[in-house]
Amino acid sequence: MKRFHKIFVITLMSLILAGASSVVTAALITLDFEDLSSYGSLPEHYAGLTWDSNWNYYGFSQPPYNPSSGNIRIYTHNYGGWIDFGEEVSFYGSWVASSDYDQEMYWEGYQDGILMYTSASLYGGDSDWINVSWENVDMVRFISTSFNHFILDDISYDPDPGAYPNTSPVAEPATLMLLGAGLMGLAGIRNRMRSQ
Repeated sequence: MKRFHKIFVITLMSLILAGASSVVTAALITLDFEDLSSYGSLPEHYAGLTWDSNWNYYGFSQPPYNPSSGNIRIYTHNYGGWIDFGEEVSFYGSWVASSDYDQEMYWEGYQDGILMYTSASLYGGDSDWINVSWENVDMVRFISTSFNHFILDDISYDPDPGAYPNTSPVAEPATLMLLGAGLMGLAGIRNRMRSQ
């Protein structure tokens, strides 16, 4: 009988761990632009998205326009720019750096041409992450009150419009493993009680 319980618990644990490994996790995409050369115009369909034609990129040092990661970042010859994702996504934000202290920057999220979200404002002379959690947007506009005085890096989004990083199913395997560990512990306690 003990052998049956051990086989049952091991089989149950194997099934739980197999299920845990097959859980689909959020497909967070972070565009860091490091696959581009040192400078130039951003390709119109970079990363499979449609970009405002005014976006450019570069990788040389230029404080305070420091990138969040790597060397390459994007900028625009305009009072901002936009990205069209071509489908609804969850948009999380981006890194921004600027130098103009009178500048106000904020992001807008659209769904089918309708403004759905507006981020909090960030003011110039700072480098920071503009953090949002916008669900079901298909276009994002990056707006600045000053001409050509900011850079973007590490633009983050998820093509699954219902998956936020804070509530991602990534936690699910841990829950299943905890359940499995608890079942194994109970089986061990039960075996000890029987053997006494």
